[in-house]
Amino acid sequence: MNGKILIAFILLSLSCKLSIAQDQPYVSDSLIARLALLEDNLEKVQTLNELALHHSETMPEKALYYSKKALALANQIQNVKACAISNKVMGELFEIQHNYQPTINYYLISIKHFQKLEDEPELARLYNKLGWIYITNHYDYDQGLYYFTKALEHAKSSNAEEEKATALNSIGGIFYYQADYTSALHYFNESLKTRQKLGNPKDIAASLNNIGEIYRLEYQEDLALEYYNQAVEINEKHNYQTNLAINFSNIGLIYSNKESNALASNYFERSIAINRKIGNTAGLIASLHASGEHLNKSGEFEKAMLAFNEILEIARETSDLEGLRDATAGLAKANESKGNISEALKYYKQHSHFKDSLFNIKKSEQLDEIQTRFALDLKEKEIALKDNEIALLQREQKLNNSRQLLLLLSLLLLLIFGLFIYGKLQSRNRKNKLLLSQKESLNKAREELMQAELKSKSNELTNFALHLGEKNKFLHELKNELKNLRNTNDNDRETRIKELLINVQQNLQIQKELDEFQKTINQSNQGFVKKLKQHFPDLTKNEERLCAMLRLNLSSKEIAALNNTSTRAVEMGRYRLRKKLNLDQEQSIIDYLQEF
Repeated sequence: MNGKILIAFILLSLSCKLSIAQDQPYVSDSLIARLALLEDNLEKVQTLNELALHHSETMPEKALYYSKKALALANQIQNVKACAISNKVMGELFEIQHNYQPTINYYLISIKHFQKLEDEPELARLYNKLGWIYITNHYDYDQGLYYFTKALEHAKSSNAEEEKATALNSIGGIFYYQADYTSALHYFNESLKTRQKLGNPKDIAASLNNIGEIYRLEYQEDLALEYYNQAVEINEKHNYQTNLAINFSNIGLIYSNKESNALASNYFERSIAINRKIGNTAGLIASLHASGEHLNKSGEFEKAMLAFNEILEIARETSDLEGLRDATAGLAKANESKGNISEALKYYKQHSHFKDSLFNIKKSEQLDEIQTRFALDLKEKEIALKDNEIALLQREQKLNNSRQLLLLLSLLLLLIFGLFIYGKLQSRNRKNKLLLSQKESLNKAREELMQAELKSKSNELTNFALHLGEKNKFLHELKNELKNLRNTNDNDRETRIKELLINVQQNLQIQKELDEFQKTINQSNQGFVKKLKQHFPDLTKNEERLCAMLRLNLSSKEIAALNNTSTRAVEMGRYRLRKKLNLDQEQSIIDYLQEF
């Protein structure tokens, strides 16, 4: 199964449909001329947003400049609709630049404003956008499902049929990736019904392809071909080349499964040819990968290597880690099948490297996502503080108006004027107390964010350390296995050596990972080491390193594994370190170091 091919088609209809103005010079001049005549009002906010969208693709920095001005003015005039639209436009601009963290923030703020307006279609549209971002960039299916479900609720309540079809199709896609094919088929069918009412041929073909894909995975291949061919007919009629290439590749997968090698190769080649013609790099990699997997399965290893080598070349040019990972895996398999063990090991090693790199990127994205959520919570609290401050200022303005009115009265109203002054002072005291309380809450929230980030970083370093320890343990076990080979007969020894080579290549990056681990520890403990040197300047480098590992709450056994030494040696090091730190017997060295 080729997931890259399917996801492109499942989420095809989720591409952000931004309302970008036509890129014509006179449009910009006209908007700027209108802007110069406007006061600070709703029309000016709308004009600034139009200018931002007009420059969104050609001049992104200028687009952000106009969008920020629109957002600031919308907050200033306190117009809910203006705030909703301005935050949405800001999110769209970041989305165009593929900067998804601020995109999510601005969309969520925009949603809060549209909720006040009870604008159901716009809420459905924004929730679909959020779901699309999570699925295509973070692969967070639970969060994506939550947003698509919210989109479906709002779309149904407002008869927003297009957003309803998108949400249904997307929910079906999530169930597909969770291998819940019964639920996926239900949602794909519901999406198809809605799209057939709307009459958009591209979306109809997408749904037909997705239903065919479910039947293919459930081995109902005749039904699958029926739906695929319906999609092909529509895509050929309307010249939807990208979608047609996906159809052909999926049909190729069916014939590959049936071991109809000639038909399978024919459809894969047609898919590859279309993607080459239209310059669709991602589609070309996906088609070549499907073809290469088929050729490996059918024993055509030379042709398979040609396909995977082409993927390797394209992926290197485009820095596509997934393409590099899949290409090296395919080349390793082809070389192994041909008996080229050394070449296979080389590609397995590269595959392991790219796989680890993708894993690290995913972990980094997850950490960024956590930080984004914390930042959003802080942003919401700041907005609440601003709203309260504005409300207080408005109340004070009303009191000032009343005072001006009272000043026009004669001495007969002197007593009332005095009461007004007293009321004003009381109001100001209450305002100051409220602002002080809110500032304390904000500071507390910031402190909690910093603690959470520190804890996350510490956990990440500890997990990394344990991972390296396990690799050291593996190498010691490997050493014993090699000793045992002396007593093994020649035939068994050759088989065992091959097995050990494959295992070794997957675990042989220990020194590089140790260096990366030490570098990570040094980066995370710069302040700690600096303070430690100030208090204990006579510590050696090894003792400083031991302090850093103890501060991570690693056991003596784990530290021994990381340093390739004995547990007893670590215990002796800890004993000497306690003496240098002048610690009492009852005092914990780990607690002491964590206080720095």
